Amino acid sequence: MISQVRSNIASVRPAPVPLKRTRAGRFVYQAPPLVNKFIAIIVLVVIALRIDIDRGVTVGAVVCVALFPVWFPILRQYWGARLLLVGGLVAIGSGIWLTVLSAPTHEASLGQAFGSIAGLVGLIAGVGFVLWARTVLPDSQIAIWYGAGILLGVSPSSELYAANPWRFGYSVALTILLLGITLQLHRRWLELAVALVLTVVATLTDARSAFAFMLLTVLLVAWQMRPTRPTRGKSALRALLGLGVLGLIVYNVIQSLILDGALGAATQQRTLAQLNETGSLILGGRPELAATIALMQHQPWGFGVGTVPNPEDILAAKTGMAAINYEPNNGYVDNYMFGGHIELHSVIGDFWAAFGIPGLMLALIILVLIVRSIGVHVAANAASAVLLYLGIKAVWFMFFGPFFSSSVLLVLVLGLLITRRVPTERDAALQRPGPLRPTMAQRRR
Repeated sequence: MISQVRSNIASVRPAPVPLKRTRAGRFVYQAPPLVNKFIAIIVLVVIALRIDIDRGVTVGAVVCVALFPVWFPILRQYWGARLLLVGGLVAIGSGIWLTVLSAPTHEASLGQAFGSIAGLVGLIAGVGFVLWARTVLPDSQIAIWYGAGILLGVSPSSELYAANPWRFGYSVALTILLLGITLQLHRRWLELAVALVLTVVATLTDARSAFAFMLLTVLLVAWQMRPTRPTRGKSALRALLGLGVLGLIVYNVIQSLILDGALGAATQQRTLAQLNETGSLILGGRPELAATIALMQHQPWGFGVGTVPNPEDILAAKTGMAAINYEPNNGYVDNYMFGGHIELHSVIGDFWAAFGIPGLMLALIILVLIVRSIGVHVAANAASAVLLYLGIKAVWFMFFGPFFSSSVLLVLVLGLLITRRVPTERDAALQRPGPLRPTMAQRRR
């Protein structure tokens, strides 16, 4: 068990520092060039700003794709990063093939197809760039600059912003920014204090999910501050099981608090209506889940990128939603979900609909990468508040967040959470003082 803990801790340590060999045969620290840091900061802000060019293509995505030769060699240092890239390429091929396969019974929108492919390419390239940025910047600064970019991109002109500026404007950006600053200061108590303040703010701004994310973050930060014995065995699996139990407890506690009016009368009334309608807070708040399950039963292989749903598809989805006592004949379902496209309001559902079974497998790969990384960090008592907040929010997005709006955060989440591989013996030798003498096998090569 102790070796497992050491392996976990090694996987969340920074990568081996850049070293330069002196004439005396010793390796000394060589700071990354300032130009690399400057590029990392500028591109991180541009990705987070999400400046649209056309049909889902953003300036940040174009820059990250152009920098492919810079970040591609870095992928081998991270657990599952190359699998993510390969899975994305396979999913794109599958999505195009499914669109051709569906052509006899479905219309297709080339604009929607291009947007779906561009979105996935932007996600993979963005994650690759953030992984490279971790070799020149600490995680805290990546979070700070990315949060600053999201903050700069807040649009006060939207209707949702006018209704609730904190919830639909500044919440995510300031949470990432503030928690990133606390990580930079290396003060656990400060992380806990800021997370507590943000939790209180969530209770006052009619934000049920944000309140749940922050409460879980607070509890996990506090848990890692407890005194521990160095020899005590820990494992990522045990940490994940504990997180699952904690999540269920928090869900039930929050539901009780809402029903008691602790989060305000408006939240209480909306929750009561959803419970009376479907019998479940999750199904009442996210009836798209029922539509997704019904469509998976109706056409298990998916639809393809840009495929427009036909009347039979829409009827199957509405039948599934009606089965949970949700009234599906409304503008939201007809226009947002199935108005010339398929939008299932979850990353898993959107990937399956657009890219088929390979898309579903890609979504599961992403989910495993996130969940495994959270478990490894928590088991090693190395999970910062910002990483916990991002990881918890990302898991929610996988089931209940549309890919288009979730992708900007998924880039940061995957880029920061994917753990590094355990350093090799050569990496360990590079970090020890003194000359590095090649082995006989290395001399033969």
